Amino acid sequence: MAAAPKAKTDAGNADADAGSKKKKKLFLMIGLAVALIAISVGGTVVALKVLAPPPAPAPAGEAAAEEKHAESTLLPAIYYEMKPNFTINFNVNGRQRYLQAAITLLYRDPLLEEVLKLHMPAIRNGLVMLLSSKEFDELQTNEGKEALREEALEIIQSQLEQELDALSAKADAEKVPKGNVEQVLFTNFVMQ
Repeated sequence: MAAAPKAKTDAGNADADAGSKKKKKLFLMIGLAVALIAISVGGTVVALKVLAPPPAPAPAGEAAAEEKHAESTLLPAIYYEMKPNFTINFNVNGRQRYLQAAITLLYRDPLLEEVLKLHMPAIRNGLVMLLSSKEFDELQTNEGKEALREEALEIIQSQLEQELDALSAKADAEKVPKGNVEQVLFTNFVMQ
């Protein structure tokens, strides 16, 4: 009776070895297939690069257009947060009402920041005068806020254009900012 359990164990080991060999064979085939695919893709990429014709030189007119396009590509946006926030009081039907607005300017020329800082008192004055001239009810609508944003942009741009013109007459052209403020953004607009 003792020999019977040993025979079963030998048969179980033989089945396990056969299963292990099948798994090894399967993994070997999968690995070989992946390696062949990688070699095929790599060979195709190399062949395309080697066999591709060289780029044709652009005609003179197109070269100038490409240079102009490269110069006109947009620089990254720069945001200038005007501090402190603007606070304006209104008298509406005998009651005191207030507007608090946080304004951020979007521009792209890094040289413009120094001009903004230098002339910020004049810019803030123009914006305070603009905000004070508005009706409280008008500013509660989206259309009123959008119109205010556009008017604020015009005030800032005209102030900066005056200063940049004066600066360009005095300074080296490379030190004068080429751009202007592109957008006025209300990052906070609270009315009470």
